[in-house]
Amino acid sequence: MGSRAAVRGPISFESVGLRNAMKDMLSRRPFLALASGLPLLSIPPARGGADGLVVFEARKFLTMEPARPSCRFVAVQGGMIVALGDSLEELAPWTSGRTVRIDRSLAGQVVVPGLIDPHLHPMQAAVMLNIPFIAPDDWKLPTGYSAGVRSAQGYRQRLAAALAGSKDDPFITWGYHELFHGPIGRSDLDTLAPGRSVVLWQRSFHEIIVSTALLERWGIRSEADFIALLKAGHADPAHGDYSRGLFTETGLQAAIGKLRPTLFGEGKIGRGMGMLQQVMRASGVTTVSDMATGIFADFDTEAGLIKAAFERSDSLARVMLMPIASRMDPVADLDGWMRSASDRYAGAHVRLDRRIKLLADGAFFAMNMRMNAPGYIDGHQGRWLTEPEVLARQTARYWNAGFSLHIHVNGDEGLDVVLSGLEPLAPRAGQTVTLEHLGYSTEAQNRRIARMGLMVSAQPNYIRVLGDAYSREGLGPGRAEAINRLGSLERKNVPLGLHSDFNMAPIDPLYLAWIAANRITNEGNVKDPAERLSLDKAMRAITIEAAQVIGMDALVGSIAVGKKADFTALDRDPYAVGAAGLRDLKVTGLVFEGLIG
Repeated sequence: MGSRAAVRGPISFESVGLRNAMKDMLSRRPFLALASGLPLLSIPPARGGADGLVVFEARKFLTMEPARPSCRFVAVQGGMIVALGDSLEELAPWTSGRTVRIDRSLAGQVVVPGLIDPHLHPMQAAVMLNIPFIAPDDWKLPTGYSAGVRSAQGYRQRLAAALAGSKDDPFITWGYHELFHGPIGRSDLDTLAPGRSVVLWQRSFHEIIVSTALLERWGIRSEADFIALLKAGHADPAHGDYSRGLFTETGLQAAIGKLRPTLFGEGKIGRGMGMLQQVMRASGVTTVSDMATGIFADFDTEAGLIKAAFERSDSLARVMLMPIASRMDPVADLDGWMRSASDRYAGAHVRLDRRIKLLADGAFFAMNMRMNAPGYIDGHQGRWLTEPEVLARQTARYWNAGFSLHIHVNGDEGLDVVLSGLEPLAPRAGQTVTLEHLGYSTEAQNRRIARMGLMVSAQPNYIRVLGDAYSREGLGPGRAEAINRLGSLERKNVPLGLHSDFNMAPIDPLYLAWIAANRITNEGNVKDPAERLSLDKAMRAITIEAAQVIGMDALVGSIAVGKKADFTALDRDPYAVGAAGLRDLKVTGLVFEGLIG
């Protein structure tokens, strides 16, 4: 698969702050054990320092700045870039008369700005990295390699083996997809594992299928009990199927409430956060945005756990928190909420900007996105995560309250609703709108996106994993090959980032850039080559434009004076290896605010 998600050795990450945050959330009765001794992986201290003047030398710095696209030397002080040059003499105005340390640890390497993943949920990653993957695509993980399986028989064999080899109760696995693995319901799980509590987490993350034993453990023994659970979780009753054991989209939140004690079990969140940071470092990622803080618990709980994991003096990454509109709707005093949350959670490694996440239609991997005519081949309808009239109210409220908007949208019908809700809004200085994922859009819609001055943070792995399958079932030819219509956006000069939304794709920006620049499916087919990104746009989409879509391009994303000294060292020059070679590049070093990892 080309992912560098396989890490370079275990980390021990002991964090009193994380332990305390877990205690605050799960204190009381059975969960006190979680707070004691979380063996969360401890990142070794970074070498070098960020206080004195340090001049870094490389074979080439690729700055991603048009005025000075490359240089050989970068001077850093206090974690900030203060000068660029092609020789030490050129830096003399800064270095003469001062004590200067020349750091040649990157000499001979090609260095790009610290890579950015603009849509990654740390809590989701922390949970998912603790469970086994059985997916259609290959995965390199801290826990080992999981080969993709794309047949019903192969999936059932792998599932049976995983069940036999695990004593987990409940047993949870992620990656199931009906188009690759055949239909499975709770009766199938009951046959495979009689009397056992089992959870199949669908490849989209947006739905699960559970066994009868687990439903009964939750006190659900009838359709009425099932509907009552959905209603108690404020879910759409249509977002579940008792006979199949299915919880989907808004219904998933009801199930997560029941699963939380298992997902947050002793040591799991700590271990997962440590593995997440380990993967980020191995892939050269220095900045991420949590594009919905509050998926598994409330905002305060998740923000506290993330802060405890990232807000450390030896942390080599920063994370942006972002509240979810539906969770903020009851808050009357938005300004007061922002001040209070910033006081509690913002710090050197954690940001909380005036940005908010909105949700339109359902998951692309679950074929729950809302599609315009002719719709889906089998006639089913996608799902709304937020009903259009509610989404329109949220859009107007948060825009008028001064928030930049990040809107999850996947299908072209969903996109029509989103664009129609945005068009009446008056422009406001300093505010932006980013469309998240954008699985399928038409050429006309892309013209509209460009005309409205919107930005896009795209999920390129849709075409890689689903381009062939959705051509055979679901969308059909004429639409499936146009999944991720990103070349069109480039031609229209739309700012564009590429994200993992882990575990929708690996935390590996260079791999994502390779997908977007090549559009080769897992079956080896090239889909709509005119929609490939250029090499330069693909590199910008994981650096400067990835920073732009989350409003951080004044601080990170390029190597320029006044910006954070975040660097990712590579074994070769991306522009020399070309688009075809992006996934084969190796990350050989990392610098975060002048600290060497």
